[in-house]
Amino acid sequence: MKMKSNFFKINRKFYFSLLFSIFCLFLLTSCSQEDPADVPVEKPAESVHMKTLGNLTLQKNVIILNDESVNAISTHNGGEITFSRMTPQTDSISVGTVIVGTKIEGDQVSTILSKVSSVSKLNNQFKVQTSSAKLEEFIYSGTLSGVYDPSGKAPVNIDGRMVNYVPVEGMVSEEINRKILSIEAKNLQNQKIIAFNRFNFDKTFSFPLSSAGTSSVNVQGGFTPKIDYNITFSWGHLSDFYVNFIMDDIQLKSTASIVGSLGYTVSTTDYLNIPIVPIVLGPTGLILSPTIAAGPFLGVQATGKVQGQLLDLEGNANFLVSKTPALNINLQKKSDPAITGAEGNLSAEAGLEAKGAVGLMFISIPIANSGLRGRASALSSLELTFVPERKGVISVKGKIQADMFYGFGIAPLRYEGTIPLFKKEYMLYQKDFSF
Repeated sequence: MKMKSNFFKINRKFYFSLLFSIFCLFLLTSCSQEDPADVPVEKPAESVHMKTLGNLTLQKNVIILNDESVNAISTHNGGEITFSRMTPQTDSISVGTVIVGTKIEGDQVSTILSKVSSVSKLNNQFKVQTSSAKLEEFIYSGTLSGVYDPSGKAPVNIDGRMVNYVPVEGMVSEEINRKILSIEAKNLQNQKIIAFNRFNFDKTFSFPLSSAGTSSVNVQGGFTPKIDYNITFSWGHLSDFYVNFIMDDIQLKSTASIVGSLGYTVSTTDYLNIPIVPIVLGPTGLILSPTIAAGPFLGVQATGKVQGQLLDLEGNANFLVSKTPALNINLQKKSDPAITGAEGNLSAEAGLEAKGAVGLMFISIPIANSGLRGRASALSSLELTFVPERKGVISVKGKIQADMFYGFGIAPLRYEGTIPLFKKEYMLYQKDFSF
């Protein structure tokens, strides 16, 4: 009986140890599966499918067609794309894939931005039926930004219309970009469309005064218009949009011959109506559509007689249109004012006035817009004192002012606002003199 009792005790200890070992093994296995340190391992696996091109992150089912795949496209009609041969990329195309690419035939450029709805294979051909991709199916997050400088640019035929083309990093191969630059150069030589380029003006404003003769102010100058754009996406939607209208390489010169008392203000904003063809940002489907009009602006308040050069300036100015607007001006005098005749006081403002807007579209859907009406000018002031001594003060101030509006997003996620008039000014020149 004693032996049986000892045997039972040994077996009980053995089974208890075995059960305890299994329990510990189960516990360790459970802990290893729920260990927070192991959780992040799965996140990079998910992010591997996200494609990062420059500052953009695309959705995981997007395929940017390379030159081999683009050259394999035999037909691209409406929603049907046929590949004459299989490529490593076509093996990855399935229903729901968004395919993006740029194809050039002669001087004609066509873009592909489509979502695959069906696929079929016949012999070695690969055919896909597609529909238009939505913005949220294409871009996940990131920023598209840059400065559009029209110098040396010419429109090219893309998808059947003449547009300005801006390549996007990673979406256009070196070969495609080189071909587009070649088309631009060819079109530049034969250009008939008015380019978004430098504009110059030379305008004399005359003010007939019946009792004292004729007064006039001449305003000369020019500027190069540029567009600085910044488009930000988050979670597949437009999250921010701003446009900076830049008046670059400003030249501004004004001479006056004032006789008698005068109070006059004139605006010639429509003096230069600048037709600008749309700006296509690569094969992204994003299109900037700017419009701008500009011209010299003049305001004069005078008593007595004044003759001479009021100002001779150069520099640049910009108007940032966004939810947080900014105004900047950078004008420097090229030469000092030169008053050849002074028998009265004068306040004369001359400068550039511009109005315009930029719309942002995704394929054919408007998603943002912003605009402004602003002035970049200089205010010349001449104050004379005859008693008890003949002395005067001449000063020139740089000025900038603007009204702005903006709107971005697609309803119901659309935001709009207006920015009240902003004004800034700073002293460019001041001098006391005796006469």
